[in-house]
Amino acid sequence: MFFNFNRIWSIIPGFLAYIVSILLSFSSPTNSQFYISIGIAILIINLWISEIIPIWLSSLFPIILMPIHDLLSIPNTLKNYFNPTIFLFLGGFLLAYSVEKWHLHKRIAFKLLSITGDKPKQIIWGLMLTSALLSMWISNTATAIMMLPIALSITKLLENENRKISMIIVLCIAYGANIGGVATLIGTPPNIVYKGFVESILHQEITFFQWLIFGIPTSAIMLYFTYLILTRIFVKIDNQPMKEIGEMLDNQYEQLGQLSSSEKRTLIVFLLAIFFWIFSQPINQILGNYKFDFKIKEHHVALFFSFLLFIIPFKKSTKIKLLSVNDFKYINWSILLLFGAGISIAKGLETTGVIAFLGDWISSQKYANWSILLLLLIFLAIFLTEFMSNVALAQIFIPVVFGIALAMPNMNPHVLAIPVTIACSFAFMLPIATPPNAVVFSSGHIKMTYMIKIGFLINIVAIILLWLIGTYILPLVF
Repeated sequence: MFFNFNRIWSIIPGFLAYIVSILLSFSSPTNSQFYISIGIAILIINLWISEIIPIWLSSLFPIILMPIHDLLSIPNTLKNYFNPTIFLFLGGFLLAYSVEKWHLHKRIAFKLLSITGDKPKQIIWGLMLTSALLSMWISNTATAIMMLPIALSITKLLENENRKISMIIVLCIAYGANIGGVATLIGTPPNIVYKGFVESILHQEITFFQWLIFGIPTSAIMLYFTYLILTRIFVKIDNQPMKEIGEMLDNQYEQLGQLSSSEKRTLIVFLLAIFFWIFSQPINQILGNYKFDFKIKEHHVALFFSFLLFIIPFKKSTKIKLLSVNDFKYINWSILLLFGAGISIAKGLETTGVIAFLGDWISSQKYANWSILLLLLIFLAIFLTEFMSNVALAQIFIPVVFGIALAMPNMNPHVLAIPVTIACSFAFMLPIATPPNAVVFSSGHIKMTYMIKIGFLINIVAIILLWLIGTYILPLVF
């Protein structure tokens, strides 16, 4: 259904806020844009959260509302929908879809699982690690959908075992996918949102390699602690070898046969893209030394190598390419429009002084030190993301955190904002929190109460880890 009439009541707060902002703008002409920008932001955020209309449609509202209220001109509003960060994600989507289209992700998954071993704890670790590694490069939703049948095949061989073990085998896929995405700049949408706001608000650049420096350790540590919670605290697992599972995984891998021409070509293009993402900074330094007036940027890499997929045939003596124009229908255009809308809203709030006002107000409150404020922000982000889209939360929360940081003397914005950004992806309690949670919950193997209990403990671990990283690690990186 295009319009959800059953939830029409849920958008009343947004429309009321918008109307009140218009009335306030009439009563205070000097601050009219200040109030209007807040009203527009609340209205669109309310539409995102309620999902009474499709997200792609509500994400087009800034194109109408910003120019009408003279906050941004039509060209300046549209410019936000063609931000370099959006092109980075578009290229990333195309590269990831090519990996899925030619089933390269299945080969990687079965190979990794066959390596990790056939003991229950090794199987759980293998499922988590495989989900995390895949989620670094393709969407966590696609990762969960692809991994779930593998997990269900394993649970069928455990019909006479403890039900909790089967539950953990399924649940660890969602957790692995959620955690793995934070390791790379393109792994999960909030990371891309963060990059966009760094460029539009801070007028700085954060590179793929910079993110890897803290992204991979954060993901690895969180993955290991989650594994310990699953296998040491909630379930006591008899770790005897289960040869039938090992044999099943080996058979699945063997059925894929030899690496096909399409898989080889997709793999080469993907690895080249990763290489240039990671090493773009030193390459740019070399180019600068030779007086080349050109810099390789992440979105250049994404667009160039995704373009190659449309011109490279999937095998010799054929006109069929690795990707075709028809494959564009599999791209998540709603997310790209959501990014554009978020950047437009942030730009409106920034130009009218709202972000600076919020930052000044929050920073003026009495905290023992900035690390206490960081802890509160992480706590708020982690538990809010249980109830709303992690992308929408990042769009709303990150500009505010930047405003807080910029209002504090000698405060590095990255130190506050990066842990909050990662927190937007760390949702472990509820099925509605992230698509991977919903995917595995739909299997029928997981009880809601169990997911809430175990997810709450993992949330607490995530809060502590992100606080430690923000307090002690990020000040050294930035």
